[in-house]
Amino acid sequence: MNHNEWDDCFLLHQRSHGETSLIADVFTKKNGKISIIAKGAKKPKSKYFGYLSPFVKLKITYSGRSDLKTLTNIDRDFSYSSNNLSKTTYSLLYINELLVRLLPKDAAQEDLFNLYENFLIDIHSGDDVELSLRHFEFDLLDLLGYGLNFDSEINEDKFIDPNKTYSFIPESGFSESKASNFSGKDIINIKNRKLSEVSKKHLKLIAQKAIHFCLDGRDLSSREIFRKIQS
Repeated sequence: MNHNEWDDCFLLHQRSHGETSLIADVFTKKNGKISIIAKGAKKPKSKYFGYLSPFVKLKITYSGRSDLKTLTNIDRDFSYSSNNLSKTTYSLLYINELLVRLLPKDAAQEDLFNLYENFLIDIHSGDDVELSLRHFEFDLLDLLGYGLNFDSEINEDKFIDPNKTYSFIPESGFSESKASNFSGKDIINIKNRKLSEVSKKHLKLIAQKAIHFCLDGRDLSSREIFRKIQS
């Protein structure tokens, strides 16, 4: 691909570089997650000043063959923004940090890019934030190859029975357990993405355990920030 062609992207994370520049991790439609340097972006007269904003679709061009590309042009829709630090924003920060941790570099992930864009549309449209978040997490796990087995239990390879109850073991899957109140019907509903028919508590617990396993037990900074705000 010619990197001087326009590419859609979303900002995942940025940090200062020297006194005037920024280094950003962006999720591009054509090339997946890449790192770019925006030279002089902190200067008010820079053509990049004020453009690198999270949760907004950007259009960029960039050049270079190293792991760190150079930003050459940028454009965005200023009418589409999210500036209030709220539960919604912290959910978005969590998703961005998740993508920074899990996405491989320089690997096209167009399906995941579309999933992320649709998630942002749902959030800004006023949909249920928690359900939208769970939809994204389960679909993300599927697209990255970490998808859960919702068809059969782990011990005897029996099909999930909607009338039985199960416990969830992140590294293995679902195991029949009479001590649990999580039903096979719930598992089937998650598989079919009928999430509104499942307890939000159960959805959150399963998604968090599965993602925590994918992160090799490492916690996310955004979760810690949100816990402090709630306390």
